Amino acid sequence: MAFDFSKVGEQFQFNCTQCADCCSGDQTVLLNLYDLYKLARQLKLPNTQLLFERKILVLKLDEENHVFRPQIRFKTKPLKFCPFLINEWTENNQIKGWCQLHPHAKPLVCALSPVGIRLDSRQDQLEFLLVPPTSNCPGLKEPVIQSLEKYLQPYKREIEWQTDFFKILEICKSKNWT
Repeated sequence: MAFDFSKVGEQFQFNCTQCADCCSGDQTVLLNLYDLYKLARQLKLPNTQLLFERKILVLKLDEENHVFRPQIRFKTKPLKFCPFLINEWTENNQIKGWCQLHPHAKPLVCALSPVGIRLDSRQDQLEFLLVPPTSNCPGLKEPVIQSLEKYLQPYKREIEWQTDFFKILEICKSKNWT
């Protein structure tokens, strides 16, 4: 299922409010190979296979690319949420969401949110898209203007690896390796 999201310009409006809406509910956190490595290292696991054996991750069919991809397995009781989410009450009686993986092991898709990445394989070029984490993301209403270049800079190398991963997915798709 392909989604149509607008391309991000040189600047965009966003400031995370730590509401944790993007870490709960029916969210899908698809991971790349480097995310697996970071997660296993953070959890002090000797290999990434244990992430699946311990049911931290599951394989999910990526319907757009017709390949299986690793995904964080959300907890389901009492509510659906990411197992790495920590909620705290603020002094103002509001819930703030904190990621246990932040900053070094956070999956790239989470770290870049609300910016998504898509590879245009015909032109071998990345597209950066505005992908609202949730339909009512309060961070998109914050009056903070972000520079796309500065926003992406800390993740430049990971984005290059993500691009390589996308290219591998394209090869799998072209060979019907599902």
